[in-house]
Amino acid sequence: MAITLSGGNTDIFISTYADELTSVCQQKMALLESAVMHESVAGTESKSFDMIDKIEMQRKEGTNPETPRNDISTQRRWLFHDPFQSAVQLDEDDDLEMKLDRTGPITREFRYARNRKVDDIILSAFEMQVQSGRRNNSGTLTWAGQSGDIKYTDTSGGRTIPHDCSEGNCSASATGLTVEKVQLVNEYFAKMECDPEIPIFGLISPRQWTNLEGEEQYVNVDYNTDKPLATGIMLKHWMNINWIRSNKIVKGSQNDVDGDTDVFECWFWAKDGIILGVADSFSVKLESRADLSGAQQIRVHMNMGSMRHNEDKVIKMECQG
Repeated sequence: MAITLSGGNTDIFISTYADELTSVCQQKMALLESAVMHESVAGTESKSFDMIDKIEMQRKEGTNPETPRNDISTQRRWLFHDPFQSAVQLDEDDDLEMKLDRTGPITREFRYARNRKVDDIILSAFEMQVQSGRRNNSGTLTWAGQSGDIKYTDTSGGRTIPHDCSEGNCSASATGLTVEKVQLVNEYFAKMECDPEIPIFGLISPRQWTNLEGEEQYVNVDYNTDKPLATGIMLKHWMNINWIRSNKIVKGSQNDVDGDTDVFECWFWAKDGIILGVADSFSVKLESRADLSGAQQIRVHMNMGSMRHNEDKVIKMECQG
């Protein structure tokens, strides 16, 4: 619905546009938004999430034995969220009917801005420092401190597949994204006993997609029902991974695990390994600004934060390109 603000009572039109802008921005979520767990958070307060150790069953021996007790430990983590906002002002002499169309550029750019920020928030969670403990300032957990910067092998407990990996079926000379590295990703989640019903996601750059198109198992119809080379469309689900392509994955500078090679850092995670806390997914307010010659201001607001909930459900892969 397009809106004109020339003459008459505009309250109903303003309310309608606010509702429509919110609806449009929610119709297409951010790239990573559906790949993580969502939790509601209230107001400005941080929220804690507990991780419980495994509980083991024990065999009952004899008659009326003492009931066994599991001494479990909890690892409380804290999620912090922040408000974000943006606004534009439109002069009353502008062609507002065109500018406030629900399919127009203003609506579209607000949606893009919101989704880019959501992706930034989620992407920052992979290596961020997490507050832990009974209270939110009593301890910290870093990605490196949780073996994040140790090379993955069958026995190392590491969480990084290096670009020159020779583990499993990998060849150290194949430094891009390969089938063999994807096999290690699946091996990692199997070793961590991740629930097979929880989806696994992989975040790569366009260059890694190009790598995949050079893999026989990716393009050959003997392995897939789709034809990615013929259609030019990336397979959304392949080798048990839901693939996401993003320009936010860029090559760094001497950022590999050894600190001497420029690599793309690609992330793979189980959906319940990352939490997105949402206090305000998206809200819109339209108002007249008397201090700006009666300009109509469109203000959008969101309040979110993200947190790495379980390192066992996250692994990084380096790709040289």
